[in-house]
Amino acid sequence: MITRRAVLTGLLALPFAGVRAASAATTLPFALTSPSHAAGLKTRVPARVAAQVIRAAQKAVGRPVHLMAEVRTGGLLDGEGGRAQSQQAQEDWRQARLQALAWRLSGEAAFLDNARKLALAWSRGYQPSFSPVDETELASLLMGVDLIQERLGTSERKQLQAFCRTLASGYLSDRIKVGGPSTARNNWHSHRIKIGTAAAYLSGDAALVARAKERFMSHVPRNIGAGGVPFDFEQRDALHYTTYSLEPLLTAALMAQQHGDDWYGAPEARRLKEALAWLAPYAQGKQTHVEFAKSAVPFDRKRVAAGQKGFTGNWERAGAANVYLLASRFDPAYAPLAQELQPPAWALALFSA
Repeated sequence: MITRRAVLTGLLALPFAGVRAASAATTLPFALTSPSHAAGLKTRVPARVAAQVIRAAQKAVGRPVHLMAEVRTGGLLDGEGGRAQSQQAQEDWRQARLQALAWRLSGEAAFLDNARKLALAWSRGYQPSFSPVDETELASLLMGVDLIQERLGTSERKQLQAFCRTLASGYLSDRIKVGGPSTARNNWHSHRIKIGTAAAYLSGDAALVARAKERFMSHVPRNIGAGGVPFDFEQRDALHYTTYSLEPLLTAALMAQQHGDDWYGAPEARRLKEALAWLAPYAQGKQTHVEFAKSAVPFDRKRVAAGQKGFTGNWERAGAANVYLLASRFDPAYAPLAQELQPPAWALALFSA
């Protein structure tokens, strides 16, 4: 019997192929997964993980596009404003990634058609708001584009690259387009960097990639204090927002790694390592933390009063699963913790293969 631990151990042992290896085979730009690496997913990802991805994708085979003029969930409780409709739109972006993965792992055309439909509809019909907490999953859509772009026509690729240039230029601009002063330090900026980095790489624009790197290097020491304590923890008194800030930073660093550039190991980013070490005892279950008890943000108190799940009681350490899966790509010592936390199948397929 193949255990989940055995599957994950095998996945974490697989090496990544950098852009230098892929560049000889193709000139297509990519965010996270090079075309040559994407072509090998079907043989690299263990059957059990692939089956989980495919089953999840099959549940949404007939899903329509939920295109909206404005996507907004930040600052809204369940049932307020257009939160429910916006959540469906955000699910479109995740589905683009999931459907594209399922196509790579199964070869079934229906998954390819779904991913293509979502990517083209949103890149053609959506004007970004540049609110990173509302649009963070656009990076997932772009990761899905990586996996299908060789099947797109020239005009379709140009459409997507234009969309990426818009995203990267907006999210990496000198002036923050949406959000108050503290969002230049907290998880909002981590998400700006993730979206901007994905879009910059997929646009193929070297100047935008350089800007993404500069933003990453300058943000890490602002976002993470001495001893590895994140500003998000100080501001929100919540490990929920600690992981919500670290995960996009690690995702951006992984994109850079796949292009042969070591952002994680740069001296400017050393506090990212310190933050992972600081968080580890909580993720291991050695320490606990009551969430949001002393948050300085009024909306957090509103969510606590509403009894919203995850905003009261002890932090659930499974929330760090993707953080330590990503961290294990840079430091294998975190692989056992990633195994224990059991990341979702899509992350195992995308981040580990």
